[in-house]
Amino acid sequence: MKGITHLAAAVGIWLAVCVLSIGFGLIPLAIWILLVFLGSEGRASRAVAQMERTLMAGETLVAAAPQHRVFALFKRRAVLAITSSRVLMVQRGLIGGFRMIDMQWKDLKDVRLEQNVLEQLCGANLTFDHLVQPAMGVAVDGVPLETATAMYARAQSEEQAWEEKRRIRGLEEMRAQAGGVTVGASVDGSGAERIVDDIQRAKGLLDSGAISDAEFQEMKAKILGRA
Repeated sequence: MKGITHLAAAVGIWLAVCVLSIGFGLIPLAIWILLVFLGSEGRASRAVAQMERTLMAGETLVAAAPQHRVFALFKRRAVLAITSSRVLMVQRGLIGGFRMIDMQWKDLKDVRLEQNVLEQLCGANLTFDHLVQPAMGVAVDGVPLETATAMYARAQSEEQAWEEKRRIRGLEEMRAQAGGVTVGASVDGSGAERIVDDIQRAKGLLDSGAISDAEFQEMKAKILGRA
């Protein structure tokens, strides 16, 4: 509904201008139509090319697309892209320049896809949530549906891959802690408390699903074996 709302608002604004100006608003309306729609495809291609020039050395472009025009009737369209290493959004200024927002795949918490009504006109909305800082996320409305679907699929793959990397890293850290337990001839006092703490941390990983029961038993045996 966002795209339809934007279009209805633009029509309402120009109707009001024409009525209040007793028809003279038709002149700026015609100029606005020429500026917004005439040559828009060429400008969109140049915007994508401009975005490609911002890529880092060794970074490859996976997919890119400008917003549907209906979402940018009073501003220049944003360009959304995904690359081999990040999500990238470029917003060009009205009279020149551009603003770039990016987020590394390793910082992706979640990706959401929302298909709009009249998808040929309005496409879909994409939101990429940041793992630590919500304000650093990337969101673009009106991405062409086919491109948005491909971006969503790639983002889902990257999200799962980095979740697994973080899980393995946590497991390796826990194993390193378990392997580093030093216990004297007796397990009384602080030595015994350290063993209990390490086993409890391993049990926490098991309860959270980060490790399997077999991995927990292996870690537990290693901790007890140090005694």
